[in-house]
Amino acid sequence: MPERSAVIEAAEKYLFHGLFEHDGTKVPLAENVVRIEQGKNTGDGKEALVAALANVGMGMIEGVENVRWIVEGEQAVAFYDLVLNISDLPVLIAERFR
Repeated sequence: MPERSAVIEAAEKYLFHGLFEHDGTKVPLAENVVRIEQGKNTGDGKEALVAALANVGMGMIEGVENVRWIVEGEQAVAFYDLVLNISDLPVLIAERFR
């Protein structure tokens, strides 16, 4: 079983490199990765998700703040504030990684 810090480190690459920097090539993704948002598949496979991260938020994302973690085994849930340039208030996000 991986250390808690290793699980968080991998997931943070998605949050900070993928969402904030829009660079999915820096995110350790499985070839068969699937991203589900609000019950809808928004990325099926590594290539598709890297492409989706390049366009995520269309330049609206200004930051990821106040990240809180729950980690159990190889799974993690991050609760965080997504800062957007279209609002004075952050969007509150809960995201599961496995």
